[in-house]
Amino acid sequence: HILGRYYLWGEYVEKDEKRASSILVDLAGKGHWGSRGWCHKYGYGPYEKSVEKAVECYRKGVEEGDEVSLCNLGYCFRNGTGVDKNEKEAVSLYHRAAKKGYPAAISNLGYCYDIGIGVEVDKKKAVQLYSQAADKGYAAAINNLAYCYECGDGVKKDKEKAIELYKKSADLGYALALNNLKRLGIAYTPCPPK
Repeated sequence: HILGRYYLWGEYVEKDEKRASSILVDLAGKGHWGSRGWCHKYGYGPYEKSVEKAVECYRKGVEEGDEVSLCNLGYCFRNGTGVDKNEKEAVSLYHRAAKKGYPAAISNLGYCYDIGIGVEVDKKKAVQLYSQAADKGYAAAINNLAYCYECGDGVKKDKEKAIELYKKSADLGYALALNNLKRLGIAYTPCPPK
């Protein structure tokens, strides 16, 4: 599933939505509920574009303990997408997926602690979670950790460390990291890993 996501967003690899949809449709056909939910979310392959059907798939995946479904359903609850908004439920689902080691969920949980979604703001906890997801190579978490270093949120302010992390995130294809470097007045051409 994660490979399909990478192709969809152009992280770690060159963006290729056709390849992303092919991977996700293949996994959905093999019974992976998280992938089937994404297929419904984006209308890939034979799957009707439907937020409601995506949520239904995620719920079935959650029943089976699928970390992708746990994370995606958490996202739905966080934003009120296809379900009534419930930030505490989002945090609970992210936490369950994070315990399984799923980097996107670890990062999303960090974001909840960072800005107080469903939990009290805890910048140190956010940094800990971003670091954990960053150690797994998750580009969004690396970017968010860089921002913490840039601002001194939950960690000692360190602009050089922030720049280093923004570059690492940008190298992995995370566009927001490039924007953050530009905001700091730094022109940077990413060097994607081989």
